[in-house]
Amino acid sequence: MRAERRPLATTGRYAILVGVVLLAAVPVYVYLEPSWRALFARLVAALVLGMALLELRGILADRVARHGTSALDAARIPAPVEPAAPHRLLELTGSVRAGLRSRRHFEQVLWPRLVALARRPLVPPPLRRGRGPSLAGLRHLVTTMEEER
Repeated sequence: MRAERRPLATTGRYAILVGVVLLAAVPVYVYLEPSWRALFARLVAALVLGMALLELRGILADRVARHGTSALDAARIPAPVEPAAPHRLLELTGSVRAGLRSRRHFEQVLWPRLVALARRPLVPPPLRRGRGPSLAGLRHLVTTMEEER
């Protein structure tokens, strides 16, 4: 629908809605006790007003979305920073850190990778209670592997 006809169509729809609501609400209003009539009228008016406000909110959200973000809003969003190191190196560093903290991660993830890299059988470094090896133990193991090459 064209932009200049949309307000006219919305006004027409709400005129029909108000007419239907009045046709349904007037008989109920007549049969209610006088003490409840004011409350009923307010509830019906709130219902129609709530529907109109929801549609107005949708129209405003569409217009804002069409125009995109303003320069001020765009300036608040930081630009993504590409890491200087390759993704694989960052992933490996995270795996080593996790292996130092968790014995299970060391035994199931990091140790099989180290064994696959070694040319001869490795002796696992001493593990700490509930944790992986110490950093010094892991450093000694890697130094031993490098000396073999």
